[in-house]
Amino acid sequence: EEINNVAFEGEKGYHGTPSGIDNTASTFGGLIWFEKSEPVIMDKITLANPIEIVMGNTGKVANTAEAVAGVKERKEKFPDKYQSIFDRARNIAFLARRAFQDEDLVEIGKLMNENHKLLQQIEVSSKELDFLVNVARKYGALGAKLTGGGLGGNMIALTPGRDLQDEVAN
Repeated sequence: EEINNVAFEGEKGYHGTPSGIDNTASTFGGLIWFEKSEPVIMDKITLANPIEIVMGNTGKVANTAEAVAGVKERKEKFPDKYQSIFDRARNIAFLARRAFQDEDLVEIGKLMNENHKLLQQIEVSSKELDFLVNVARKYGALGAKLTGGGLGGNMIALTPGRDLQDEVAN
């Protein structure tokens, strides 16, 4: 906990108002359920089988604080639209938690794809991220989405099996 708290303070210096998920995931590892609340909710999710992924890096360094500020600004201009998107994203997270517990990879992939659409709608994706997501899906990933703050950085693709991982990665 002490390491996590110190790391969170470092995140504040870099991101401004971080959620706390980056430092928590880095500190505790594995698959976690995280809710930014008072107090923060963090539960480890234990699976019988590993979740196999491919990560794609856009090569574009993104400014998370800028991405968050942009979303906040647009949310203030269009509160109903953004609230609807955020509500759907929250619902997707709960559905994904259930799908992980059931190890329903097809459902997880569908939810990842739907979440990426929502991230596009709040304007945190980029042409580079969309390109990587589309390529991953084209070559068989069950789902793909941006990960992190957006505007660049990384995408994650669900790719069960070594052959599929190699196909998507290549």
